[in-house]
Amino acid sequence: MSGILGIYSLNDHPVKRDDLTTMIDALAHRGGDGSNLWLEGAIGLGHQMLWTTPESLLEHLPLVQGSFAITADARIDNREELIAALAWSDRPIDKITDSELILGAYIQWGEQCPEHLLGDFAFAIWDQSQRSLFCARDHLGIKPFYYVQTENQFLFATEMKALLALSQVPCCLNEVRVADYLSLMFEDKAITTYQGVLRLPPAHSMSIRPSGMRLWSYWQLDPDREIKLESDQAYADAFREIFTEAVRCRLRSAFSIGSHLSGGLDSSSIVCVARQLLSEAEKPLLHTFSNIFDDVPECDERSFIHAVTEQGGLIPHYVHADQFGLFSDLEQIWQYEEEAFVGPSHAYVCLLYTSDA
Repeated sequence: MSGILGIYSLNDHPVKRDDLTTMIDALAHRGGDGSNLWLEGAIGLGHQMLWTTPESLLEHLPLVQGSFAITADARIDNREELIAALAWSDRPIDKITDSELILGAYIQWGEQCPEHLLGDFAFAIWDQSQRSLFCARDHLGIKPFYYVQTENQFLFATEMKALLALSQVPCCLNEVRVADYLSLMFEDKAITTYQGVLRLPPAHSMSIRPSGMRLWSYWQLDPDREIKLESDQAYADAFREIFTEAVRCRLRSAFSIGSHLSGGLDSSSIVCVARQLLSEAEKPLLHTFSNIFDDVPECDERSFIHAVTEQGGLIPHYVHADQFGLFSDLEQIWQYEEEAFVGPSHAYVCLLYTSDA
């Protein structure tokens, strides 16, 4: 949940430090573990640090190595595979940061580097020799990446508010996005609620040079691919193996770990697998967070939640969700979400008209 930002002056004019400072201040809530800016002529990068993984405690971003500079919000999961491919056997694996791995992958494979990365990531790499800024976002778009391209500048940030805080970025409503929202149409993965502010779609890379911008997809799901196994049990075992590994990747933390536990099958499965993995590794107990409803029993899933927590190995926490109204803390919610979207935790307000005609 760190924050990244940057400005590339396409006309080669020096980046203004005040602009970067304005942007990084707008993202202050994303990182309480330090912030930093790096400027060199027409390029400037920034970072708000939030420590998460053990390796992140060693990170100093933006990271500059020779003619390259990177700012990243990332958790790379295939670390051992990458370290072997990069032949970095001379360093302890726990001393290699994720941003170093991303930069190493770029130096090794160039603009094809996202094809070699697994995890959640959004990053930008300045390549001085090519006078290019290379950006990429993870396969499912877990990490956010917004950008604006004007006649003379390319600007990017983790959140739109860092872009809209600048005088050169007008705050104009995008009526097409509003219409899409009211029509429950979300096929367009690039547009946002604000004109000129775009998001880098999931599984996409982009390269920005003074001559122009190029954007492409580095991965897409193959709808025709089919895995054939010999039995139902084989399918179950294969799913369990992948599911367990997915949970394991997300347990790589320098701090205590928590998980939502609603009582549903998905969150309950995640909690049970995480509990087992933490126990096997002799790590601290998992914290769980659950909504309960004393005044609205038809919404309460406490019996299912307790079926998981009563097995032990957890530190449960409960939120009395029926004590919050539909518009509770609404201003604070929109301050951080920036855009309206339809989800299970949000109300989609609509009017239904009936007529006898």
